[in-house]
Amino acid sequence: MMKISQPAAQAAFALALLLLPLAAIPSASEAQAVPTAEVAPVSTGFALPSVAGSLQYALSASESVSSDSYGTPGVVPSTYLTGDLAFIAGSQRDPFSMVFSGGHSWANSYQPSFTFFNLALSQTASVGRWAIVLADAVSYMPGTPSTGLSGIPGVGDLGATPLPAGANPGATGINPLPVPTSSGQGVLTGFSTQVDNTSSLSVQRQITGKTSLIASGSYFLMRFLGDTGGSTASITPGLDSDGDAASLGLNHRIDARTSVGGNYAYTRNTYSGYDFGTPMPAFSTQTASLLYTYQFTRKLATNLSAGPQWISIATPGNTPSLSLFANLSGTYTGKFSNASLVYTRNANSGYGVVDGSISSSVTFSATRSFDRVWLCAATTAYTQTTGLPSSISLPFSFHTTVAGAQVTRAIARSFSAFASYTVQNQSNQGAQAAVDLYSGLTQVAGFGITYSPAAVRIGHP
Repeated sequence: MMKISQPAAQAAFALALLLLPLAAIPSASEAQAVPTAEVAPVSTGFALPSVAGSLQYALSASESVSSDSYGTPGVVPSTYLTGDLAFIAGSQRDPFSMVFSGGHSWANSYQPSFTFFNLALSQTASVGRWAIVLADAVSYMPGTPSTGLSGIPGVGDLGATPLPAGANPGATGINPLPVPTSSGQGVLTGFSTQVDNTSSLSVQRQITGKTSLIASGSYFLMRFLGDTGGSTASITPGLDSDGDAASLGLNHRIDARTSVGGNYAYTRNTYSGYDFGTPMPAFSTQTASLLYTYQFTRKLATNLSAGPQWISIATPGNTPSLSLFANLSGTYTGKFSNASLVYTRNANSGYGVVDGSISSSVTFSATRSFDRVWLCAATTAYTQTTGLPSSISLPFSFHTTVAGAQVTRAIARSFSAFASYTVQNQSNQGAQAAVDLYSGLTQVAGFGITYSPAAVRIGHP
């Protein structure tokens, strides 16, 4: 049996301590203990469905005021109409899930209007001891996703984001609901419409009752469309990139609370642009990691994954360099509150700003309901991004901070009002070779109204 090292156990305990205070805060709803059957449900905004065979949707109208938005000096007002839709099929054997978020923004002459959307689909097929998961996520955004389900600050969807990948202990890497965006983790770009798509296929084979083998492959792309005609349109669009990845892992459940595993992953990234007149070099990574998950209580769990990562850049004379891969997370899921704390360190394609980088990020998000009619949500993320150890690129470092808070109040059975505040700050050092890079401080204050009726039951679970 594999022994768990003392540092891993200490890290898991530390994550648990950070999340325990949320479990200790009593709410008025808990104190009153009002029977569900005697109280009509009210809406506090869009919520993802949690029951198989249900569909949830919402429509929102909002107004926001932002400072230095996408590098535009001064105060910029914007009007948004947005919609959210999520569905979980009723099939227990072959479940299908979908999450959509999108809308349109009307601004003024200082900032162009834009349309945005995120769509994520996931289909599972079970055949005997085999489970096959096919997933796809596509987004059309005016820049790097920031906060909320849509990735656009101030539109009222803060707190409705699914758990980040890897934050669900014991899972196979695919969440019950797919994640459309990676909000708050990445380098912020200027106003330049980008299209991202990730397609993946995962296959799990149950070897024994406690041991399973998991193989997966994925393909992802990023394209910048080169906006023109606005004062904030990027003169130099971001870097188009393609990537593919494959992984093979083994998971073993020691008992009802503890699981361990190992994983090997290979990724490759290529670019269609040029750097100082020469094609940008591709790079690949090989990662070997160990996985440890532990369920402290029914509500509190942790997931630790870390290991060495070898980075190879396709330039003459370049030798592979050694880095660290880490994905550490803790989650708390209660009746009236939820929270997650995630730390990740990994090589990436550079977010369309540079040709490859290593990012270390810490993200914390939490939601809390009070008296059935109030919902408070908050999220904060800090990311440090540095260049790959390449002999042809100048050293650089980005520091990105995104934080948001939202308060929602139910005003009728299916209507709610919200107010939110988001701050984004990014600074850089030695980033002369970067393109489409945002630098500065942006503040966004938004308020609006949301129509979100009770979930619609479709089929039978």
